Amino acid sequence: MRASVLIIEDDSDVAQLIAMYLKDEGIEPRIAGSAEEGLAMARGRACDLVVLDLNLPGMDGFEFLKGFRSSSSVPVLIASSRESDEDIIRGLGSGADEFVGKPFSPRVLAARVKAHLRRSGEKAREGARIGELAFDLETLIAERDGRRVSMPTKEAELLAYLYRRRGQAVPSEEIYRDVWDNSFGDLTTVAVHVQRLRRRIEPDPSKPIYIRTVYGVGYRFDAPAADPEAAMKAR
Repeated sequence: MRASVLIIEDDSDVAQLIAMYLKDEGIEPRIAGSAEEGLAMARGRACDLVVLDLNLPGMDGFEFLKGFRSSSSVPVLIASSRESDEDIIRGLGSGADEFVGKPFSPRVLAARVKAHLRRSGEKAREGARIGELAFDLETLIAERDGRRVSMPTKEAELLAYLYRRRGQAVPSEEIYRDVWDNSFGDLTTVAVHVQRLRRRIEPDPSKPIYIRTVYGVGYRFDAPAADPEAAMKAR
């Protein structure tokens, strides 16, 4: 399946030029003439990357980023003539992955898009699917049905840690040492965070099928038969 890139640009000539070069690279372009249209298109059909102008009619690019980042973690490349330090800092701080100033070479822009798609594809291979939850082991970003799931950093770190050691019974002391970077402390911290994680990922937290308690030891992440991708990785 070809990668899909959403181009949000109100100048139709610029948008068509970008689209032409992306097509030449085997990428499927989709064009939105406004931030509002772009958000609607992104929510209606997932994309793999967004090329975003800042100067847009109605909602501007910064407002788009705020709405888009509430539900998606795909790369965003800003391509704009607004390239003051303040605009660049604000754009990157709002969730963009790169900033390219106008005028730009469409050939170089297409190469930058390909590089971001390649890196995001590599990260995807480091991901996990836990029931209905897609979880990136590198960025610690969780999504359900294409929408980002808010998860405290320490819970995300614990989930990644247990998943990477799936099938192993890991002592609570070892979990606390590695995840909290502390050999001394209250081990009930581990139990509390496990309970919170179960409420997020288990179909029935009272009967966990993923994070199981190994009495007298600690916890083990299991891949149930109903989760074939995780089961395959656990072999």
